[in-house]
Amino acid sequence: MSRTQIILLVFFAHAVAGGGIFTRIPDIQQGLAMSEAMLGLALTTASLGGLAINLVSGRIVRSLGVKPILVIGLPLLSLLSALTAYAPTVPVLFAVILGMGVSFSLTNVAMNVEADRVETASGRRVMNRCHGIWSAGMLTAAVLGVGARGWAVPAGLHLMAFVPLVGLLAATIAVSMSPCPETDGDRSTRPGIALPSRRTFLLVLFGLSGGICQVGTQNFSVIFMRDTFSAPDWVDTLTLPAFLVSMTLGRMFADRLTERFGPVVVAFSLAGFALAGAVLVAAAPGVTVALAGFALIGLGTSVLFPLMISAAARLGARPAAESVSAVIFLTGLVMLAAPALMGWIAETAGLRAAFAAFIPPILLTLLLSRQLAPR
Repeated sequence: MSRTQIILLVFFAHAVAGGGIFTRIPDIQQGLAMSEAMLGLALTTASLGGLAINLVSGRIVRSLGVKPILVIGLPLLSLLSALTAYAPTVPVLFAVILGMGVSFSLTNVAMNVEADRVETASGRRVMNRCHGIWSAGMLTAAVLGVGARGWAVPAGLHLMAFVPLVGLLAATIAVSMSPCPETDGDRSTRPGIALPSRRTFLLVLFGLSGGICQVGTQNFSVIFMRDTFSAPDWVDTLTLPAFLVSMTLGRMFADRLTERFGPVVVAFSLAGFALAGAVLVAAAPGVTVALAGFALIGLGTSVLFPLMISAAARLGARPAAESVSAVIFLTGLVMLAAPALMGWIAETAGLRAAFAAFIPPILLTLLLSRQLAPR
């Protein structure tokens, strides 16, 4: 397998390892009798774990290397995801989700650093395609979740079935992966913690809407459909496939579009679709319009995170691993309260208002899209 094929496999495995839980969040919520606000706090612990590890994840990646982190971290992420369904109490659930956040974020930094190195070595853009494959992995997990809920498969059994699959993918990565050599920037000997610079701060503000829309859709869209419309459980769960299909398609074609039109034009144009989608979801009179809205949000936000990562890796002021880590750290810091805030809005003003909260960060993305221009 080529290096491009291997890094695409890594992104797919990462999504499958961490993506199965999102279709089962309503079941986990009901099993522990949690309110939307308490659920939001529980999900915030994943951000806490990721935030803590992202302070030093760049240095960990440079010290241990990409391959060991991925081979160990991906199966661990899948196992922790499955254990959420077996948590007997809310505090135990908090602890398991905290561990998920750590493993998710460390492997996330490692695979994005490797994707940037593959781009540098090949001279071709692959970052959007990598994230497109990641979305395809999330879609695979979501479709399987739809089927599992439709057939009333217990959440624990459903999620535990992913563990041997991810283990097999990790074994394939262990055998086949030959990591790319470090770039010139990676060879910098300047040690440091991944604290953000002014440029990384602006890049994060640009990409923030993508993270908020993705996290909000993953965590609350099924609950939104369940509580807003009268439809079978499997129909409620279609929000994730609608979001992920359009996100996957957007990412799979984005590298070619970016090479032709440039990142600024592509980001600005697609963010307009995200804005239209957020308006549709917030005002949806029925299931069909809501699903169309989630699809537009997926398409519109598809390129934001990959373009933000690529821009950060090429800043040049520090090693690429530290720049990528800094951007992911700051994204996690800004979004730390997002699940809890969205849960609070849902509980006090309704779920429509919670999804209307997507609109301001999307407008910020439109304003800051020029930050992607090469410098």
